[in-house]
Amino acid sequence: MFAVADTLKKNRKRWKTLPAGERRENVEYLMTLEDKEFYKLYLHYTKFWEKERGWEYEKYSETFSGRSVLEIGSGLGYDGIIYSNSAEKWVFCDIIPENLQFIQRIADYLNVTNVHFQLVEDVINHDFRYMFDGFYAHGVLHHVPFEVAQKEVANIDRFLKPGAKLIILMYPYERWDLCGKPPFDEFGCMTDGEGTPWAEYYDELKIQELFGNGYCLEDSIKWGDQNAEFVNFELIKR
Repeated sequence: MFAVADTLKKNRKRWKTLPAGERRENVEYLMTLEDKEFYKLYLHYTKFWEKERGWEYEKYSETFSGRSVLEIGSGLGYDGIIYSNSAEKWVFCDIIPENLQFIQRIADYLNVTNVHFQLVEDVINHDFRYMFDGFYAHGVLHHVPFEVAQKEVANIDRFLKPGAKLIILMYPYERWDLCGKPPFDEFGCMTDGEGTPWAEYYDELKIQELFGNGYCLEDSIKWGDQNAEFVNFELIKR
C-alpha cells in the first residue's frame, strides 16, 4: 500500500517545475516576472505547444464543445484555456496553488471569463462542488501509483454525469518497454527528469481497470516519438 500523503508531498515539490515550450520552467520564478515579460514568454510557449499538439486542440475542442469540464493537474493551463473557448465552463484543479495563480493571471490577461479554480488538498475526498459532463487529465494520473489513481478516480466519478466525455493522456506500455521496464519510481526520472517520484505505463486493459465498468473506452491514440511516447484514452461514462 502507498501513503497518499507521501505521494502528494513528493508531487507538490516536483510539479512546481513544468513543461513550458521546449524546456521546463519553475512557476514561482515565472510569477515574479513583470507583466510585459510574463505575457511575452507565455505567448512564446503557446507557439511551441500549438506546433506540437495542434491536432489535439482541434479534435478535443470539438469533444468539449458546450460541456462543463473538470480538469485535474492543470499545470500552466494552456490546454484548458484553449478548450474553454468552446466549453460552457472549465474548472482548473491542481495541488499547487502557484500553478492556479499562474493560470488566473493568464485568464485575466486574455479576458477568459468561463473558468474557475480549485486547490485540491485531498485528492481522495475533494469536493468538486459541480457536476460535469467532461473530464480532462493530461499527463497526470500516471504520476501516482495505480492504487492512488484508482482512489482519485473513484472520487472524481461522483461528480461526472452519465454521458460525460473523458480525455486522459498517459504513457503507453511501449515507452516503459523501451526504457527497459524499470521500477515505476525510476521510470518517472527517465520520462520527466530528476526528482519525478513516479510514472506508470497504461494500456487499454489497465485504463479500463482504472475507471471500471461504468466507463466505455471509445478510442486510444498513441503518438509522439515512434508513436510510443504518449497515449490518449478517450472514454465515455455509461
